[in-house]
Amino acid sequence: MDDLARGRDTRATLRAACSDPRSLLVVEPLRYALDLRPDWIALEEVPAVAPLFEHTAHLLAGIGYSTWTGVLNAADFGVAQTRRRVFLIASRTRPALPPEPTHADGGTCPNLFGTGLPPWLTMGDVLGCLPSEVITRGNHTTGGSRFPTTGPSWTLTGRARSWLLKVGSRPTATRRRLDQPASTLLFGKAMSHVAWIDADGTPIRRLAVEEAAVLQGFPARYPWAGSRTKQFEQIGNAVPAPLAAAVLRPLVPAALEVAA
Repeated sequence: MDDLARGRDTRATLRAACSDPRSLLVVEPLRYALDLRPDWIALEEVPAVAPLFEHTAHLLAGIGYSTWTGVLNAADFGVAQTRRRVFLIASRTRPALPPEPTHADGGTCPNLFGTGLPPWLTMGDVLGCLPSEVITRGNHTTGGSRFPTTGPSWTLTGRARSWLLKVGSRPTATRRRLDQPASTLLFGKAMSHVAWIDADGTPIRRLAVEEAAVLQGFPARYPWAGSRTKQFEQIGNAVPAPLAAAVLRPLVPAALEVAA
């Protein structure tokens, strides 16, 4: 990366030393930026890439870009998923600033400076009430009453339990209730391990494509392409739409207004 910033392309030499030729793809965003000098840049990756983004931002600042890097939680921007990703934003024409959250864990109270933020959206908020059974036995392992969500019930208490979304195959896999946001949705090889389970841990069914799209901030009928596996890969690799809009709005406000 430093060589590219100095005008020296050493990729051919480095490629011979790489066990995986794809390793050099990490420098491509910087190469494009140096060659094309776009007005703005926005990159997103898993949090482990933060040091690389920070170094890239340093090099971009050296050629006149305003830059910001940091980790954002999708749940803070109206997505029913606590997906954390690192972002790099840069601009030649505007200050590069982090987006202002639209939601907060538990919400915030109004004060002299604003009306406060609403709480994070839950899976129940965006998916509605799934056709399932609710169990009213609370934390006990046996007994209690069961009734369908599609019909009338006995009196409910705060300990009534229903479906949970499990992400992962290990015993310690994350499980979230419908009154919580989803954890980070992981697909690809783990696609079959993102599934609904009941309160006893019994598998019910896999997460549907439409449900995954909604939890990623897209319309249920968004036109993903290809097989079911490919559609899940596209969803899992996408930046949640509300988060992408929040990040880009300060950089390209006019374009986003037209798109809206």
